[in-house]
Amino acid sequence: MRLLRAWQTLVWLSARRMLFSSSTLVVLLPVAISLLFVLHRNYGAWDDSARAFDRFSRFLVAGYLLFVIPICTLAYGTSSLGGDREDRTLLFLLVRPIPRALVLLGKFSASVPLALGLLLACFGGYCLLAGEVGRLAWNAYLPAVVLSTIAYLAVFHLFAVVFRHATTVALIYALFMELVLGHMPGIIKRVAISYYGRVLMYAGGEPWGVRAPPAQWFEPISATAATWALAGLTVASLAAALAVFQWREYRDLT
Repeated sequence: MRLLRAWQTLVWLSARRMLFSSSTLVVLLPVAISLLFVLHRNYGAWDDSARAFDRFSRFLVAGYLLFVIPICTLAYGTSSLGGDREDRTLLFLLVRPIPRALVLLGKFSASVPLALGLLLACFGGYCLLAGEVGRLAWNAYLPAVVLSTIAYLAVFHLFAVVFRHATTVALIYALFMELVLGHMPGIIKRVAISYYGRVLMYAGGEPWGVRAPPAQWFEPISATAATWALAGLTVASLAAALAVFQWREYRDLT
């Protein structure tokens, strides 16, 4: 019981620390810019609803999935544990009578509601401003948003465990592997989380006329396979992070 209370306290303190930090300010900037863009486009006032839904979907893929979600999850995913490491307060957590695995899972559990809550609120704001097409987009793209967010958080927690300057490494990953490799032809794009999120979005929007890019550039897999791939990436990243965190000695803390 004491261990459970200690873990709950760790989750609460970690979530509060991340919420009232510079990470939140970093995230709010792209969120505000994207909301202003949707407000300016005014998709709900378009006469051609099919064209409005297609254009709104393109914005969600290019602006929200490929930029806003990685930036938000990067900010919270790397700072949840990386912040303690950079501030040298991680040592105090490691000497407490809490297993390392619970420390890492506590940090992950604290970041999920923050990142997911903010991104869902942002997504809901887009859909509300877009009117009827936004309501359709919410139902069609919600699974892609949730699964991609959790997968990104797991990967960035792995970076925080492995690398001392995890934010820099995560930025390179988000800007290179996700944007560059994720748009290359062939199967090499499957190393990017955004690829599977795009598959789910294109599959969700297909009943309303949204089409994926040409096969020679995108080569989509099934929505079921993409769902399992995102779930597998999440579990594998967390398992790797737990294994490294359990046995690694952080000599830079002393």
